[in-house]
Amino acid sequence: MQNFRNCKKKLNLSEAVMKSKFLVMITLFLILIIATSAGARSWNVISVDKITNAKPGDEVVMTINLNRGGFDMGSFKLSIYYDPNVLTLTNAGLGDLLTTCDWEYFNYTEHGCESYDYNIIKIEAVAEYYDNGHTAVCNEGPGKIVTLVFNAANDSSLVCTESPVGFYWEKCEDNIFVSTHLDTLWFSDYVADFHGNDITGTPNFGGAPKACLDETEAVPYRFLDYAAGGVSFKCAPQYICGDINGDGKISLLDPVYLTAYLFKGGFSPDPIERGDVDCSGTTPDINDLVYIINYIFNHGPEPCCLY
Repeated sequence: MQNFRNCKKKLNLSEAVMKSKFLVMITLFLILIIATSAGARSWNVISVDKITNAKPGDEVVMTINLNRGGFDMGSFKLSIYYDPNVLTLTNAGLGDLLTTCDWEYFNYTEHGCESYDYNIIKIEAVAEYYDNGHTAVCNEGPGKIVTLVFNAANDSSLVCTESPVGFYWEKCEDNIFVSTHLDTLWFSDYVADFHGNDITGTPNFGGAPKACLDETEAVPYRFLDYAAGGVSFKCAPQYICGDINGDGKISLLDPVYLTAYLFKGGFSPDPIERGDVDCSGTTPDINDLVYIINYIFNHGPEPCCLY
């Protein structure tokens, strides 16, 4: 009986070990699936630049990029949204990756969006065309595929705000890439917003609906990830304009401080922009000294902050 009990204990122990090994194998398998999925997700990414520290009134040059990988694309159509209250589109063209490949055709138009307070930029590009069909000369990424040029509104309310520029789906052919032989279509898989949040499936902003893949004769693939970008405007400085020495107020000590810096090797304003009280955009100079003295003693124009 004792031997039977010992055998039973050994059997139970063996079963526990087998269960433990099985759980470990399942866990490793799931990790492998997740890693493989993540790797595939990050392979071909179409993204819009994120421009930081812009100022109201700036020209903002933004590119649309193929971040990784490369595939045999012969044409594409993009649909890009942006806020016309913040940005005004002035030009668009092929990016460096495709201009070096001598792509033959590029065209863009824009229109207002009925559902949202956005403008929509429609972009279409085609590789070099030969008698035997569309043929891309080169497609290896990463690289810039489109360049967009905007003017930011000269509006002080934009300070310390952000405005997204991303991908918009009105029709099935929006944000689609086509193979050189016109037999394969590449649709969106995963879509991220300006902050990197997963918005896949969100109407108009989250990618092509499943019906778009079902209604095409060419072979469709969910192959591309899309990531929105946009522009962030620089925040106002956390100091009083004209407070050159940083004591929290404007007084006679400020021109004294600036005089010591300019002519006697004294400490520089911290940050240096504190001394640019006339907003000339240059390193503090004699003009700034005259400006602050004129303000203090002659009721001249107020010091400003350039940021």
